[in-house]
Amino acid sequence: MNIKSIANRLVQALYVVCVFLIWGAGNPTMAKEISVVNSVAGQDKDKVLIIVSSDRHGFWLPEVLEPYQLLVQAGYQITIASPKGGQGKASGEFRLSNVQRQWFKQSKLKLQLKRSIPLAEVNPQSYAAVYFAGGAGPMFDLPDNALAQQITRDIYEAGGIVAADCHGPAALINIMLSNGKRLISGKKITAKANSEEGSWARNNYPFLLEDKIKELGGRYLASGKNQQHVVVDGRLITGQNPASAIPMAERLIEQLSRQGF
Repeated sequence: MNIKSIANRLVQALYVVCVFLIWGAGNPTMAKEISVVNSVAGQDKDKVLIIVSSDRHGFWLPEVLEPYQLLVQAGYQITIASPKGGQGKASGEFRLSNVQRQWFKQSKLKLQLKRSIPLAEVNPQSYAAVYFAGGAGPMFDLPDNALAQQITRDIYEAGGIVAADCHGPAALINIMLSNGKRLISGKKITAKANSEEGSWARNNYPFLLEDKIKELGGRYLASGKNQQHVVVDGRLITGQNPASAIPMAERLIEQLSRQGF
């Protein structure tokens, strides 16, 4: 447990004491307040879950590494998960700078990617946010992944944050909330733009994200080709492309801090 977790739990404990002094030991309202606080205090809400694809087409390593570094620097604990668990295919290492490449070789992240936990072992209650990295793989194994949908829905409906970059939003398009509405319905959202997709993507992907988001009721927004672009709609944060991974992560950290995580 890090300093942030300890501080949060001290605040929660002080709150329980104050409620006790104000309401009195025999008051049922006080008992309910203490129960709620103890429930929250039992969770390490400074954790962020990063989900990568297990598909043979792989995930985009820079879109994992760059947000990971910023989140760790901000004091968050990171879990790496994937549909199947274990090591997936990391693409895009050639896009890393020399400094990033040297850092990655010695990092905990490298081991976490080799030993990603399967989605079946993820407890959504442990996380303040979930982030889906992009790459070609998410277009194949995440749009209809029931476990990814359940985890994301549970985190979001518990007040957590949902984030994704580039092709990562493919994991969000079919998530249905408990009220029967689609997560992205009516929400401002971005993802890889049609103008950024090449011939391979057009011939092999089951759909183009821009088209699918619009079809399913999302309010798709985009900037210029390969330009940084982040869209925030409440607790839904999305980036358009690889260039947007860092600013997307910065908005995620800002929202986590704003919510007291």
